[in-house]
Amino acid sequence: MNPPRALLLGTAILGATFASGCSDPPAAPVKTQVIRLTVPDWNLRPPGTSCAGAGPYRFAHAEAPFVIKDGNGREVARGKLPTGTSEKAMDVDFSKVKREPTLCVMLLKVEAKEQVEGHVLILEDRPGVPIKKSDAADIAGEVVVS
Repeated sequence: MNPPRALLLGTAILGATFASGCSDPPAAPVKTQVIRLTVPDWNLRPPGTSCAGAGPYRFAHAEAPFVIKDGNGREVARGKLPTGTSEKAMDVDFSKVKREPTLCVMLLKVEAKEQVEGHVLILEDRPGVPIKKSDAADIAGEVVVS
């Protein structure tokens, strides 16, 4: 066998060896998950309007940064809070008034390779809040800030 042919054959064998399993496994796909974040601020406003955390919850506002970490403190995802939508805080007829007690609810769209349920959501430099299981099929987890 002449040297160029041997070199070509050796290169082909080496390439086949690497292609057959000596490479890293493929990375887990990133999936979009939705987290329902409830801010129990009980602010007086019409239900269904744009909102952000009021009173002592002003840290929960649109564009505020958040991080999701697992139990070992490893970062799983990060992002910024969206604008919330106010929801009735209690099942009472307030039809005679323009404003009523509401909660501010934000739906966070998170890109992560793993399930976010069971991890913690951290807003600014505040302590992490557990992401709990949701009963809604389209919600990956729920958080109530305190």
